[in-house]
Amino acid sequence: MKNRWIALLALSCALSLTAACGKSGDVSTENNAAQEIAVGDIAAEYPDSSLTRLGKYKGVEIAAVSTEVTDEEVQAQIDNLLASYPESVPVEGKTVVEEGDIVNIDYTGRLDGEEFEGGSSGGEGFDLEIGSGSFIDGFEDGLIGKEVGTTVDLPLTFPDPYSMNPDLAGKDVVFEVEIHAIVEHVTPEWNDEFAKEYTGADSAASYEESLRASLQQQKEESAAAQKEYDAMQAVIDDSEFECSEEELQSLRDSRTQEYETYASYYGMELDDFLVGAMQMSREDFDSEVEKWAEFQLKCTLAVDAIAKEENISVSEEEYQTGLQTLADEYGAESPEAFEEQYGRNMVENSLIYDKVVALVTEQAVEI
Repeated sequence: MKNRWIALLALSCALSLTAACGKSGDVSTENNAAQEIAVGDIAAEYPDSSLTRLGKYKGVEIAAVSTEVTDEEVQAQIDNLLASYPESVPVEGKTVVEEGDIVNIDYTGRLDGEEFEGGSSGGEGFDLEIGSGSFIDGFEDGLIGKEVGTTVDLPLTFPDPYSMNPDLAGKDVVFEVEIHAIVEHVTPEWNDEFAKEYTGADSAASYEESLRASLQQQKEESAAAQKEYDAMQAVIDDSEFECSEEELQSLRDSRTQEYETYASYYGMELDDFLVGAMQMSREDFDSEVEKWAEFQLKCTLAVDAIAKEENISVSEEEYQTGLQTLADEYGAESPEAFEEQYGRNMVENSLIYDKVVALVTEQAVEI
């Protein structure tokens, strides 16, 4: 998992352009000094680091990555889908809510007697596990000991701060809760009816076919990224470098700040975002970022050296095709706007970078 995480981050696009705009979907409006870098000066952004010996880069050995999609993998995806849509079955003979129960409820929240946005189940029924902490403090505890078929008023106070809706932070509200049933979740059967309702497929078989094709594409794309990473890592391992700690730290800081921005989009601190969205501790994240920064720097230096060794250039046709691809990838208004923002030399360098990686990867030997 760790190497794959690095591979996908490290070789998603030319490193110079990654640093410039982070693939955010919009071309940055910042002035970029790298626009003035001459063609072939791919490593110019790292003036205090150097490659002191270029190792083998043709015919490097890398581990073969399987792209086979197994029946077990397809079934695992179906099982996950089924688990996402459990059937609620009333528990016979159970009428009083206890800790750990799943209760089907409807609720309406009122602030100063008026319903507030996002505070109602809309009469559609909602399954809530008591003790899960899904609702604000006091909501779930307030249902313990209550009977099925009753309606309960819960006077509560929203926490302060409350990132989900700052306008409600610290406000006193009343939730009116109808307790419909105590239920258990049962995994539904995989059949044509389920497939039609929850996937839009004509049948279970047709969904399985499309799922297998999707998994195949994902595996092939992932394997291609891994192969690129492994090939360049092999070059790095056989080469020698002198890396500036300041330049490495700058890369680490840049990547961390990028993920802090991602976290802020969800109103979360980085540590919480890492655990919730990436299933990664901060310690593991920092370790991966450190590896990524070292790879980023050394890979750029190695690519620069190989490009000069092989006298790699870009034809006008290759340039125009590559410019269009980059403009589309970064969400630029037009190829001309992208070229104006980053400069022809920088675009050419990014395309040369891609050609070098392709050269090394295509000549790599899978074992």
